[in-house]
Amino acid sequence: MKRNVAGLVIVFVGAAVVQLATSGTYLRYVKPGMRWMLLAAGLILIVLAVTDVLADTRKKQPADDVHNHHGLPRAAWLLLIPIFALLVVDPPALGADAAQRQSPVASKPVDPKSNTWLAENPQGGPTALAVRDYSVWAVWEKESMQGRAFQLTGFVTPAKNGTWYVTRIGLTCCVADGTAFMVEARGQTAPPKNQWVTVTGQWAEPSKRVDGDVAALTVDSVRPITAPANPYE
Repeated sequence: MKRNVAGLVIVFVGAAVVQLATSGTYLRYVKPGMRWMLLAAGLILIVLAVTDVLADTRKKQPADDVHNHHGLPRAAWLLLIPIFALLVVDPPALGADAAQRQSPVASKPVDPKSNTWLAENPQGGPTALAVRDYSVWAVWEKESMQGRAFQLTGFVTPAKNGTWYVTRIGLTCCVADGTAFMVEARGQTAPPKNQWVTVTGQWAEPSKRVDGDVAALTVDSVRPITAPANPYE
């Protein structure tokens, strides 16, 4: 590939990264704290590519090389298609399809004393809680959770026989390591798949599965909402 065209491709890659970082779309791929690293990486790519192309064009090309030049193969321009797609297509965040491929059983917490929010809400709620936290403590801290009301926000993941879950995807770094945290919603008909909802209800006895217990909530109300800017926890 000609050097100036290779530089053009890199410019588009950098522009795509900058666009993701400035528009907020990056939140569908990585955690919020990585925004400035993405922005810096995109700008560096653009600067380096432009500098390289300008330096290359200043070099004098031998006369015989001019006559022997056959141009760039058309197929090489196909490399720009995925870059343009990244600039104009708004990709969805991970949703119910990704969650359905995982188990709703939450792992045992490493630190059994990390649920300090219980002490901060002695009256029992309704306490607004992350789905990630509820899915863990509803199973492993039953004594503390009983008799309390909670409010959870997530998207709907349907299961078999009318069962459905309030779900949130948790990230360690990026979507490649996304983990689905699910809470079984009882007492209400399932909203449409992937619909974002805020549910309020009471702690319920976890469901038993071969691979472990699944957190549950007896739901009193379901309120459809728009998806948050940052869909992950």
